[in-house]
Amino acid sequence: MTTASDIPTRRRSDKAGANDATLKSLEAYWQNLRHAQKIPSRNDIEPRQIDDALPHAFILQRVAPGVARMRVAGQNLHDLLKMDARGMPISTLILPEARDEIAELIETAFTTPAIVAIPLLSPGTILRQELTGTMLLLPLLDAKGETTRILGALVTDDAPGNRPRRFQIQPGKAIRNDPLRPQLASVQTTPRQTKKEPSTSRPALRLVVNNG
Repeated sequence: MTTASDIPTRRRSDKAGANDATLKSLEAYWQNLRHAQKIPSRNDIEPRQIDDALPHAFILQRVAPGVARMRVAGQNLHDLLKMDARGMPISTLILPEARDEIAELIETAFTTPAIVAIPLLSPGTILRQELTGTMLLLPLLDAKGETTRILGALVTDDAPGNRPRRFQIQPGKAIRNDPLRPQLASVQTTPRQTKKEPSTSRPALRLVVNNG
């Protein structure tokens, strides 16, 4: 099973989804919600602001390590599964042999936290052509300030067809894994001691400003 430390070894080409207009617009909206480098909250999301991405979009809720359910799902997710995607685990979209690897990547998005984009492939059969796509994962805070939500989207390069589709990681394509590192600004107000004798005054306060 691939772990988070193995992810960079897959980077042999452009990052997944880098040239997709829908994913770029969704990430731009998410980035605009980041104030002072904070991760946006689930309550910050306004569906009217992401009209173009809505058919492909979903909201994930982390319910256990490596397990997340789609609490909101766009029409294209329904079309891929051929059923209502709301309430279903995200693993429903993944082939059994790829579930552990993709669960690790989703867990990375939650716990690092990180922006993750996964290149996907639904293999072809006699009855259907192969289907490629990208899943983008953007962390969100819940009401407690924890990253237990994800704003995501799954776009495909063609129509899904009339049968349910399941995906694996597309061979030879780069997985994007960009950890979020909010900056922590620290201001030191303690004057430097120039004498060896112990000071009789109260110790100066240290002000720590957390912009994360």
